[in-house]
Amino acid sequence: MSDEKLVERAREAVADAASEVSDVVDDGVEDARERFEEAAAGFERKVRRTRREMRRRAEELGDAARDKYDRAVEGVQHGFEKVRKDAADLAEDVNTYVRENPGKSILMAAGAGFVLGLLLRGRRRDEI
Repeated sequence: MSDEKLVERAREAVADAASEVSDVVDDGVEDARERFEEAAAGFERKVRRTRREMRRRAEELGDAARDKYDRAVEGVQHGFEKVRKDAADLAEDVNTYVRENPGKSILMAAGAGFVLGLLLRGRRRDEI
């Protein structure tokens, strides 16, 4: 065989090998692109699922907070009404007692005033 034919065969062999390598590289790139797209789609699904789950949990927490707030408001309102009723009952009892015992009431008020006067007067002396 001549040198020219040998060189030509070598060129053809190299060209065939390069073509095969190019095909393999193209297939690998295409396979990598498909895998990347699948991974991106899977990631996007997970993000949407996580977003829905976070929204659901935030709504649950909001509902629970509103329930606790409503119960606290009801408790405070109930306590206020009870104190108001008790104060009204006490005022009525005091009025009844004063009407039934005016002399004792005046003496008790005078005694309380005297004790308060002593207490306040004693503090003033300590301050000087």
